[in-house]
Amino acid sequence: MYLILLALPVLAQPVPVHQFLLRYEPVRKDFNLQNLTVDEGRIVGEHVAYLRSLQADGKLMLAGQVFDANRGFWGILIVNTSDPEAAGAVMKADPAIQQKIVRGEVIPFRTVLLRPPDPPAK
Repeated sequence: MYLILLALPVLAQPVPVHQFLLRYEPVRKDFNLQNLTVDEGRIVGEHVAYLRSLQADGKLMLAGQVFDANRGFWGILIVNTSDPEAAGAVMKADPAIQQKIVRGEVIPFRTVLLRPPDPPAK
């Protein structure tokens, strides 16, 4: 408990943010991965290729999908960039944003705790 109390001032410090959560929401209300049109399927393929390129460049920390019973299907990306403008540029370069099947927003984010990767299986 004492260690947690010592850590609280550190966690509360204002620090420069170099991570951003990109929240992607489909434009079409009933959009999901099971009812893609042919064009949407092509765009989703381009989107995945773009995410893989961000991952290879070290900019993408995490990509995930959210299945929310109240708000529907949407996605998040956590990207490492220098500032909100750079995060916005990453988002605007995404084919899914460019071709308007999703809209997005940039939210400042900071990883506080991260589980280390599992050791390789032997």
